[in-house]
Amino acid sequence: MAYRNSTLLANIRNIGKRNPKTIGVIGAGRFGSSAAQELLENGHDVLLIDKDPKRLESLAGDCTTAIGDAQSPEFLEEAGIKEVDAVIVAIGENESASNHAVINCKDFELFVVAKATDKTHGKILERLGADYIVYPEQDSAIRLARMITRSSILDMVELYDRVFMMEINATGPIVNKPLESLDLPNKFGVQVVTILRGDETIFPVSATDIAEEGDRVVLLGPGQALQRLARAVGSS
Repeated sequence: MAYRNSTLLANIRNIGKRNPKTIGVIGAGRFGSSAAQELLENGHDVLLIDKDPKRLESLAGDCTTAIGDAQSPEFLEEAGIKEVDAVIVAIGENESASNHAVINCKDFELFVVAKATDKTHGKILERLGADYIVYPEQDSAIRLARMITRSSILDMVELYDRVFMMEINATGPIVNKPLESLDLPNKFGVQVVTILRGDETIFPVSATDIAEEGDRVVLLGPGQALQRLARAVGSS
């Protein structure tokens, strides 16, 4: 156990270090271009995709661009979509194209943020597997770009086959309650492995330990289970 514990602690120390991401943006209209610009200005790499080459011209010198139809999985794979950390599907009013792009990206097992034209479309995108739905009248492209690159979901570390570790900020429903009462293993299928409080590392944790506001909580579990918890907590 000594070796595994030392390896785990080494990963815990590194997991919170934010590294530049590569984000795919499908749809280079006003919303998609604004998100891409914000990502670039914050040091991230962008793969910008649109079937209209004129829409790509303004950012062509700053990021990787690909001209083609995102409804084609073959095109997306050739463009390099499988290499990105997450995808923003920002296709405008063509709901069918948006839906197909989401399906393709989820087939590639990517984290997908999708822009919905309205609430009904949002429900469809959710059922198709989109991880986060954006409504342009509520969410700005700039705020979305900041959210997606700060998301704990993109900083998961795979320790063993299909077993991941992820750090989230302690907030909302998981603070000021004993770990035993949170019942995360049964409710979400994840386990708290340590709590980071300033310079203090609480490891191993006990059933009576409590995460306080401002702590960082490190969890272990399957990737999808960790994503569900991160969304429920609203961590960023």
